[in-house]
Amino acid sequence: MKKKGRIKIEYAIRVSHRAKQVLLKVGANGLEVVIPRQFAKRRLPEIVEANRDWIELELQKVKEAPPPTAPDNIDLSAIGEPWEVKYALKTETRMLAKEDGSLSLLIEGNTEDILQVSTVLIRWLHLKAHAHLVPRLREVSQEVGIPYGKASVRGQTTRWASCSKSGNISLNRSLLFLPPRLVRHVFLHELCHINELNHAPEFWRLLEQLEPESKTLESEVRSASRYTPQWLSLPKQMPS
Repeated sequence: MKKKGRIKIEYAIRVSHRAKQVLLKVGANGLEVVIPRQFAKRRLPEIVEANRDWIELELQKVKEAPPPTAPDNIDLSAIGEPWEVKYALKTETRMLAKEDGSLSLLIEGNTEDILQVSTVLIRWLHLKAHAHLVPRLREVSQEVGIPYGKASVRGQTTRWASCSKSGNISLNRSLLFLPPRLVRHVFLHELCHINELNHAPEFWRLLEQLEPESKTLESEVRSASRYTPQWLSLPKQMPS
């Protein structure tokens, strides 16, 4: 029974063809509920209410997190590029990110606005990801002999990558912060979905055949969000 006086918990719903059960995810933008296809959405209020204590605790942790600051360094581990970030306060001009010399990035504009700084940095990161991750995926694809359709870069909030039924692969730009071995594993994972769309036993056998350490790497990837910086999740609407 719902207790009187309790505030309703707001949440976003995402339907996933891979999900086998309801997943609750709490992040900077609140609660996201991931559901399998054909799941009865009318059941969600009851599920959310049953997990209210955990949800409220996680939301409180997000609320109490220290305020973000503009980064002085950005380490793109996936491509071995440690960038130094410099700032030039120019409130009368549009904020821009310029590569100023070797591994030096200059941000010009109202640099006191952390939200604007984050947005500009994400746009820059998106371009870097497309320039480096897509060619690397092509190399791994050719190496293991599994072709794919098209490759794109996006700003997913809960996935490192995804593969569509038509064989197109979408990569999360945040992969640039992960160690190369984990990035390669993510690529192999999605390439295996070209042959096995679901996580059936055949999928895991193929993945282990291509990467004998796949079980260990799979576990590391699940906790790889620790490599991503706080400023990355600030904007409510990220370029995609």
